[in-house]
Amino acid sequence: MERFGIFETVRVENGKPVLIDYHYRRMERSSRLLNLPFSLSLKEFRNRITEYAKNGIKLVRLTLFKSGKIELETRECIKRGSVSLLPVYSVKRCLSTLSYHKTIDIMDSLYALKEAKRKGFDEALLFNDTGFISETAFANIFFFRDGILFTPSLKTGCLPGTRREFIKDVCRDMGVPVVEGFFEIKELLSADEVFITSAREDICPVREIGPYPLKEVKGKPFYVRLKTVIEEVTFG
Repeated sequence: MERFGIFETVRVENGKPVLIDYHYRRMERSSRLLNLPFSLSLKEFRNRITEYAKNGIKLVRLTLFKSGKIELETRECIKRGSVSLLPVYSVKRCLSTLSYHKTIDIMDSLYALKEAKRKGFDEALLFNDTGFISETAFANIFFFRDGILFTPSLKTGCLPGTRREFIKDVCRDMGVPVVEGFFEIKELLSADEVFITSAREDICPVREIGPYPLKEVKGKPFYVRLKTVIEEVTFG
């Protein structure tokens, strides 16, 4: 059994892969930096992904191993309207060479998610080794306040997610400032909006963190504007 590899999980809706360019670039970059053999072109990568999900909404995982072997698997994608987060302190994120890459070693994330679900929550909110927010078990996290979008720095050990990168690009075009930094949980609780980003549903609002419900957004939420852009790019 091969123990070293990287993977991408791409959402495909009725044969159309969402933001596949971002997935491809991350896999190409990681394979190069980690010295993994990867020779697929973007077109070949897209074809491999879409042939596994021609109908409905699916999540297709493509795994690249150190030997150069590629494995694909697919599962149904169930989108959520909102999520609750449980702060989990028993799992820590830390900055390392591998924290920049989506490796197949995800036991810590699985454990954290299991803890959150055991207590009735949808996702686990994780912190770095000095107590700052990093990400969730399987998503990046953002919060919006006073016209500025905030997200944890990669130095907290969070993954450079595909939606994270896309949102930064979109905000730059929109003229919306994006601040990457070190934040405490109290800053999430006082934000105008909090949302997570992943391939599963692109952007998903957070309704509560631990026992604390978050404020209701007045007017059109900023995350809806971002989600609309993703849909326009994908389905045009």
